[in-house]
Amino acid sequence: MSEPFSITSLVDLAQTYLALRIGEIRLGAFDTCILVLALSGALVSALNLWRIARREDFQDRLYAVGGTALAPAEPARPQRPPWYQRFGSAIAATPIIRTTEQHALLSALAAAGIRGHGRLASVLAAKGGCAVVSVMVGWLVLEWRDLFAGSPAIRLVLLAAAVLLGWRLPDVVLSRLAARRRMRLEQGMPDALDFLVFCVEAGLSLDQAIEQVARDLRSSSPDVAGEFAAAVADMRVLPDRSKALENLAERVGLASLRSIVATLNQSIRFGTPLSASLRVLAAEMRAERLARYEQRAARLPVLLALPLMGFILPSMMIVVGAPLILHMIDFLQRAVTGGSGAGGKLIGVP
Repeated sequence: MSEPFSITSLVDLAQTYLALRIGEIRLGAFDTCILVLALSGALVSALNLWRIARREDFQDRLYAVGGTALAPAEPARPQRPPWYQRFGSAIAATPIIRTTEQHALLSALAAAGIRGHGRLASVLAAKGGCAVVSVMVGWLVLEWRDLFAGSPAIRLVLLAAAVLLGWRLPDVVLSRLAARRRMRLEQGMPDALDFLVFCVEAGLSLDQAIEQVARDLRSSSPDVAGEFAAAVADMRVLPDRSKALENLAERVGLASLRSIVATLNQSIRFGTPLSASLRVLAAEMRAERLARYEQRAARLPVLLALPLMGFILPSMMIVVGAPLILHMIDFLQRAVTGGSGAGGKLIGVP
């Protein structure tokens, strides 16, 4: 007769068939389930991103062929946001994310040049996803190496540290992107000021000059061109142009640009000429950029000292001292061999 069905036999069967061994890595049934869930989540995320990219490519081709958007025959249904935006919105609704942190994330996104609807939800979804992936990877590493098997408290602390590390990883990426973008803005701003002086001297108004600069610098300095284009859009919407310029200085975050904005606001308010003051500001920004280059060049010897002492100097000492050491060893061997031979002959003499 066949054995009766029981939960214990089902668990034993699952543990037998779900155990996985890859080389020296041994995974139990629970670890295999976690690995399969992580791989499935990554595959689903990749498929969704590919589908979104394909949809955007299709829309771009439609715009390129038709020139304008086609009028729908029926009223368009409200499009459902993607899953990652819904996930980010759910995280934003929790008490974990406060209003101050949301404003800080929005400022970091603006400093990194990331714009668009739903960017905050996407960043929060990335933070949550990184936290989940990091805790899964940490759990797999602990189970694979069998670390701290007898102390669950230390494991919980390590998993909590992995969660915090994954949660803060997008912030680090955003800060690096913002730093690189700030450097590109510092490099391209003097050229933008020169173009602005040329446009003002040619008889264009301030709005037209900024728009022309944004159009001309689109290929050489796209970050500066994007900021100037956003300033032009703010000037068209806001009733006060000085507010749009202040928003530009706030988004960029450069100290030199604040003086430029103050000069432009003074010209708007009192009607003072722009060309001379902008030339002076452009010369000052070029001098600051040259000073930054000189400062970085002066730091190179200090930064190269450690690689020189760690890699180049030992190799040089080996190349220079190896022949001398080999000659000394050969000389000592010959001296010892010759001395022992002479001593043997002296002992044999009657």
